[in-house]
Amino acid sequence: MDSGFRYTIFIGSTDRDVWDALTTRSVMDRYSMAPVTALELKTGGRISYGSKESDFIVGVIAEIDLPRKLVHSFRFVGADAPDSTVTYEIKAIGDAMCVLDITHTGFPIESQAYADIAGGWPVIASSLKTLLETGKPLRWPAG
Repeated sequence: MDSGFRYTIFIGSTDRDVWDALTTRSVMDRYSMAPVTALELKTGGRISYGSKESDFIVGVIAEIDLPRKLVHSFRFVGADAPDSTVTYEIKAIGDAMCVLDITHTGFPIESQAYADIAGGWPVIASSLKTLLETGKPLRWPAG
């Protein structure tokens, strides 16, 4: 059975700042669990995360609607899981607050891929929020 994961977070920042945090490598590396190894911000462009030795996550950008929506495919390298889709939607609320909805669809709910993303997205989104609101990301625990 295919399922989706959705996570919503309110961020005390502008929609443009949230967009920039989702699409700027140097900022993404501050709050993400793995460094960005490729980011071609165009439809059909590559996006990947990993290390100098290898990529852990790879995808292709499917849609860009600055500063409201970014959609890309997502695949754990080496995992027995189909490509899935990540959608980021940003909605401004006034001048200095917005809602970020992260939706990840296209994989079986009872899979390791689902367990990994269900555990990962809340931490990543919380670190992004903390970075934008305080200037410092969450500190990842050692190990």
